[in-house]
Amino acid sequence: MLWFAIYLPCLSSEAMRCPEADREPVAVCGRLTVLQANAQARALGVEPGLRRATALALAPGLLLIERDEVREHEALRQVACWALQFTPSVCLQAGTPDIHDSGKQASATPLGLLLEVEPSLRLFGGQEALLARIRNGLSEQGLTAQIASAPVAAGAWLLARHRDGLDAGTDARLRTQLAALPAVLLEQARPHLGALESIGARTVGDLCTLPRAGLARRFGSALLSELDRAFGREPEAHRWFEAPRVFHARLELLAEVAGAEALLYAARRLVAQLAGWLAARHAAVSAFELHGEHDDLPASVFSVRLSEASRDASRLLGVLRETLGARRLPAPVHTLVLRCDEVVPLAPPDGSLFPMPAAVREELGRLIERLQARLGREQVQRIRVAADHRPEMAHRFETVDEFPGTRGHGATLRDGGLPRPLWLLSRPQALPERQGRPWSEGPLALLAGPERIESGWWDGGLVQRDYFIAADETGRMLWIYRQRLADLDGRQGWFVHGSFG
Repeated sequence: MLWFAIYLPCLSSEAMRCPEADREPVAVCGRLTVLQANAQARALGVEPGLRRATALALAPGLLLIERDEVREHEALRQVACWALQFTPSVCLQAGTPDIHDSGKQASATPLGLLLEVEPSLRLFGGQEALLARIRNGLSEQGLTAQIASAPVAAGAWLLARHRDGLDAGTDARLRTQLAALPAVLLEQARPHLGALESIGARTVGDLCTLPRAGLARRFGSALLSELDRAFGREPEAHRWFEAPRVFHARLELLAEVAGAEALLYAARRLVAQLAGWLAARHAAVSAFELHGEHDDLPASVFSVRLSEASRDASRLLGVLRETLGARRLPAPVHTLVLRCDEVVPLAPPDGSLFPMPAAVREELGRLIERLQARLGREQVQRIRVAADHRPEMAHRFETVDEFPGTRGHGATLRDGGLPRPLWLLSRPQALPERQGRPWSEGPLALLAGPERIESGWWDGGLVQRDYFIAADETGRMLWIYRQRLADLDGRQGWFVHGSFG
């Protein structure tokens, strides 16, 4: 087996997003001390374990955030939903608080994920390709991650907690790399750090050299069990994460947002998580809603509707960008909520080498979605064939609610008959008649016809016409007809109704 361990060391602060706050020093605090600090805060000397007053003295502009474990675990579950697109075997990791080198101050609980990826390697192009895809997805969500791989889940988790990028692909490499880890990473060793230090047991390798019976008698059998699980000598029991049946994600912002671009920046994580959840359920979404919550006003609702169901995050973000850009916020937003109800099954892409009709439809669908989001749904219309023999009634304009051609819309009653031109006049124009022949800057030659159309008696729009294809002296092709009986306006004779290109 092969496991990826994803340790999220800054999830407590990254559980909230805001582009302005990402450029400022931010720290997550417990009751008395700093638990986590972002890169800007660490550059000013703020480190986990410092007291609040000391941290503020080092960085007067430091933004202090109270730790919220409920929000942390909800953010972890949302990341797990996203990770299900790579493997169905995802396990949440939330250990006991870390101990610093001083042994006196605990930091925030280590949070992360375990992914069993061995069955997924071929699907995603191998270990390196899958790892690159996971890193890119976490980066797009604004998450800092340390990732390690190993044939044992517990061993991979210890390696990820120690340093990013460790790869113990074989049992021999796993034993070597685990032996060099500090003993403080073992949960069962933390209560005994002073005693272990006194006997010179500072690393996992040092613990392995001690007699097992004496180690268990003095420090407890749980420590031996944890060591055995890390080295793969004892089986592990995992509780697999299950995706919720309905997607509902909430994101609190570090600072209020009033601009569309900043709102889209924050919503990017929610959309990425939605795409991962859809991939895990082999489904796609045809519509979703983004709610922006204000302090004293009802939430602003941004409805996004696709012309064709999709789970492509870039496509969802593109339509959301146009939707946000077309609206003005009534007040700053402090929380985003993404809801999705219209979910449909979706077959995986076939990976064809050459462009297929489905790919062409998808590109056209993306254009329609963006135009509707920017101009409004009623402003983007299409022509659909109507079941009527009368040329002027054989089509209608309608809003694009479904992608054209996906369900065989638009029946036609024409079975044979003359070809019809693409361009029709808004109102047929009368033609003079000379010596029994229609005339248009000269006599017209009748090339084909007649095609008799006699319809519309039921709605007061009766037509009785014989249509012909005619050519003038320059070779221009016209679509003309002869009115058999006087029309509603009392007109008779020859008329031109359209022209061929």
